[in-house]
Amino acid sequence: MKFSKKIILSILFIQFTSSLILMYLGHYQYTTVLDMIIQKKERDTVYLVNNIFEQITNEYTYHGQELLSNPKIIEAFANRDRKELQKLTLPIYEKLRKENPHLNIMHFHTVGTHSFLRLHKLEKYGDDLSGIREIIVKTNQFKKIQIGLETGKYGLSYRVTFPVFKDNKHIGAFEFGIDIKYLMSKISTLNVYTPVLIVEKEAVAPIYKYDKTANKYLRPFSKEYFLVNYKSNREKNILIKELVDTRIINENSYIASKNDKEHLIFRAYDLRDYKNSLIGHFVFIDEMDYYMDTIVFLRWVSIITTLLLVVIIVGLIYKLINNYTAELHKQKDNLDYQAHHDSLTGLPNRVLFNDRLNQAIIKAKRQRKSLALFFIDLDRFKQINDSLGHVIGDEVLKIISVRLKSIVRQEDTIARLGGDEFTVLAEELRKATDASLLAKKIIHTLSEPIYIEGHTLYISGSIGISLYPEDDTDANNLLKYADAAMYKAKEEGRNNFQYYSSDMTELAFQKVIMEANLRKALEDEEFTVYFQPQIDARSDKLIGMEALVRWQHPSDGLVHPDMFIPLAEETGLIIQLDQWVMQEAMKQLVSWYEKGLNPGVLALNLAIKQLQKDIRFAKEIIDADVIIAIPAMKTHLLTGVTLGMK
Repeated sequence: MKFSKKIILSILFIQFTSSLILMYLGHYQYTTVLDMIIQKKERDTVYLVNNIFEQITNEYTYHGQELLSNPKIIEAFANRDRKELQKLTLPIYEKLRKENPHLNIMHFHTVGTHSFLRLHKLEKYGDDLSGIREIIVKTNQFKKIQIGLETGKYGLSYRVTFPVFKDNKHIGAFEFGIDIKYLMSKISTLNVYTPVLIVEKEAVAPIYKYDKTANKYLRPFSKEYFLVNYKSNREKNILIKELVDTRIINENSYIASKNDKEHLIFRAYDLRDYKNSLIGHFVFIDEMDYYMDTIVFLRWVSIITTLLLVVIIVGLIYKLINNYTAELHKQKDNLDYQAHHDSLTGLPNRVLFNDRLNQAIIKAKRQRKSLALFFIDLDRFKQINDSLGHVIGDEVLKIISVRLKSIVRQEDTIARLGGDEFTVLAEELRKATDASLLAKKIIHTLSEPIYIEGHTLYISGSIGISLYPEDDTDANNLLKYADAAMYKAKEEGRNNFQYYSSDMTELAFQKVIMEANLRKALEDEEFTVYFQPQIDARSDKLIGMEALVRWQHPSDGLVHPDMFIPLAEETGLIIQLDQWVMQEAMKQLVSWYEKGLNPGVLALNLAIKQLQKDIRFAKEIIDADVIIAIPAMKTHLLTGVTLGMK
């Protein structure tokens, strides 16, 4: 249910909001505020740093792929022509350096991980870097792009390395290196305060291994850590590193005082190299004054907001309950309507009609008045569905329902029982002839042409009428009697109306009994075939036989065909009966031929339904053993049969 979901979600939201407010008012202390601030700062910083790394990766992956797509550069590298390679790549390096001064490495390396061309130190080449440049070794080994942080001789760099191929042959590696200070500068421009980068001594050991005066890049922080030198002052010329001490390593965050102000120091990002090994931490600082003032302000705002929310929640729940109740009533009404009305025409269905008929009978009995029940069936409506489709048929039913509503009184009831069957309940009849007048009006309105999608359709109806209290006082019997009268109208040629009479019930009962006996007679083979000879009047000779079926009833004796043939056609049993007659007649015909007699052409009377079946039915009903026994007779038997249509 659509609205119930809204109510449930709204109540859950209200409960959730109320719980948060209660938590805030009851348990929100200083440390909690601090933790939330730190968590938010850490999330923001992680997002910021990761975005910067992603930007660097995308930018220099693009530059590297563009550079390595130049066939002249690849050719010079493959031929180990350093001068030509320098000539081709130095302008690119200088251009990129102008765009980013922190780009400090653009190298070519041989397959053996020897330095081939260092564009920032052209005089140095041929060094074996396999011992200190593991990312290059990995690039040459796996022949795939490698990305990540690595410590070199002169600093900590974020590297993008590429394997280089010529004619699908691996000829070496190429790399970009961007000093970690670029990351710090980017964070400085995007963040209010400049970060401090604390790195492990073990991680930057290669720098001191090759440069004993590396203090220009690093300075001691503790026994295990260095600070990366990056001179960028925050507001009021206070360096962040002046506020940072060894507590940040063990405690993760703390508050430091400087110039009578409290500052929040927090470790916001763990820096990892290309092997995912932890090599250092980014540390940030923020002033606490704003947060403490904000906490006090928010507490008062929360108290006032909570009171307002309580009022809003009560009003909202009251409104939701009212809306939900209205929605329930609406859905109940919709379900009730669907249960008691026809979905196609909107008319009352059988359930509602039966209820109204019972109520009308009670009312008529109390007021001693009459009512008429009309049972309407559209003639040959199935032909419309079969020829034009059910969509057109449905439109016809809608039009018929509108026409019926236009000619009956407001207090009368029209219903669609199903298919093409309609009923009309006319109450408070002054005299029986009123029913005849209404029946004539119905027949007239049904006979008017119907125009649908370029088709002009004509339709008629057969109407049966039963009266209360003349015919019966029971609702089911009145409906049954009107139905029987409708069938009488169809037998009388359709497009007319008939009143119910007791004879109809008796005939209907006899018809049911006769159908049951007919089915049993087919099972017990109570039928027999008579042969009426056909004589040529000119030669006075026998030219054929006509097979006629007769029913030898075990108790009633010989039953005339007029008594059972029409019923067999109506019920569809005529096909089974005709097949049996054909089989028996042909057996007899074969028997005569075997005895040397020539009965001529066999004439059979077949129903139209029989002729509409597959023409191969003749082969199915002839005894196959007989045909095989007398092969010379086969053609004659299949072609020498004349068919008379019933």
